[in-house]
Amino acid sequence: MRLFGKKDEELFLLFSESARVVVRGGNILQNVVNDYRDLDIKMAKLTAMEHEGDRIIQELVRRLNTSFILPFDREDAFQLVQKLAATLDYITGIIDRMILYKTGEPDQRVKDMVEVLCKSLSLQEKALNLINSMEHNKKEILAACEQINKLERRQDNFYRTGLAYLFDNENDPIAIIKWREVYEHIEMAEDYVNDVARLISNICIKYS
Repeated sequence: MRLFGKKDEELFLLFSESARVVVRGGNILQNVVNDYRDLDIKMAKLTAMEHEGDRIIQELVRRLNTSFILPFDREDAFQLVQKLAATLDYITGIIDRMILYKTGEPDQRVKDMVEVLCKSLSLQEKALNLINSMEHNKKEILAACEQINKLERRQDNFYRTGLAYLFDNENDPIAIIKWREVYEHIEMAEDYVNDVARLISNICIKYS
């Protein structure tokens, strides 16, 4: 069984394109935390990419709101769209806060968190690229989603230990507030990726 009707193949392409844009956003974020220079230029690139992502999301919503018949819950499709959009919003928000709050160069803890996030984003793209032939790719899709879940648990640990380190070693309360928001945005982006993985897993189990 296909997720969408035969005439709706472009929806798969739009989901894949949305995932691709989010991965590119993650790559820019990783470049920022590893090379803390030219922030305005990098932020401008990410903002342009966010606009591209918004355009894709709008097209997805338009198509889902028209005459296409879906053999699975329409709500699942809309949740996928919303969570992909939210992920890119949080990635943009991470860099935005670094610039706005003038946090300074990220430490190794932030770099580790961003690396985990980027691995999860790549797995998310892989899973979404496979859903067009879900009946043939079920095992691989579920494996990618399980890896995302494991990375989310690892991210939780980085988040908790990072906050503990901040409170134990940072004497400036303003610096604690700044970096706590950065940590929270990375954690929230990871949570949304994991939400997408759960949705894809559920759809895969129900409809393949």
